[in-house]
Amino acid sequence: MNSDTIRPRLQLSVGSLALLGEELPSLGGRRVFAANCREMGAPWQVTLHPIPPEGPEPSAIRDRVARLQVLTHRGLKVPIAAGDLDGRAWVIEPQLTSPSALLRLSDGGALTVRQGIHALRDVTRAITSLHRAGLAHGGLDLATIHLDDDGAQVTGFGAVASADARADLDALGPIAWAFFTGDLPDGRPQRLGERRRGIPEGLDAIVASLLAADVGQRPVRAEVVLNALDAFPTPVPSPIASFLEGAGRGTRSPRARETMILMLLFGLTVLVSTLIFKR
Repeated sequence: MNSDTIRPRLQLSVGSLALLGEELPSLGGRRVFAANCREMGAPWQVTLHPIPPEGPEPSAIRDRVARLQVLTHRGLKVPIAAGDLDGRAWVIEPQLTSPSALLRLSDGGALTVRQGIHALRDVTRAITSLHRAGLAHGGLDLATIHLDDDGAQVTGFGAVASADARADLDALGPIAWAFFTGDLPDGRPQRLGERRRGIPEGLDAIVASLLAADVGQRPVRAEVVLNALDAFPTPVPSPIASFLEGAGRGTRSPRARETMILMLLFGLTVLVSTLIFKR
């Protein structure tokens, strides 16, 4: 007999807003359920936090969600509702159909330079909008960023009740590095231009500043990063350039694409030489 009463009580608590589905894997003592909007059928997600102090105070979560909901930036997918169940905060958030950046990079490798700049600008604009409103994300990472043909969107705001803007800025560096290399930085001093061809000098400088070993040398505001990103043009898309620069589906590291090109050229050279000598 199943003695877990959380699910039916959570369903009663969210009431007519959402219909709970399967429980999803989660960390930190939270319980996460797939859900659907009862009226429109849109895919949602319901997170139930632990009882304080392990989890946030329900009043703090409700206040944060209320402040987030007044933001209208297209890159921010803010929570839909919040409440509490027996002193445990719950949050309803939209569940996006586009893949997370984590999944996209894992399956398809590094983004093209054009895609990466576009996505990084979108994320930085969204974070700037948050910070201007006196808010912060607090859990920004590749799993909370979703990529589609229109750019990037940020979600995952229901995990914390309060956050620090400094943490968002510190997260931007590894995110930017991953966009253009397919991997997280390993902590060693290295310029993006050393790992990837076709990187604009301005972009190289921005990412280096975001990853500076001395936190005091990093940008102090998201607006600074956004202004720097807007200071140079986005490269014109080119299928040939994208292939040669080492980005694209199936390639985790741009260096691997360069190796493949060299092997292909070597194979063609051998084939041509064989045909010439046969004559």
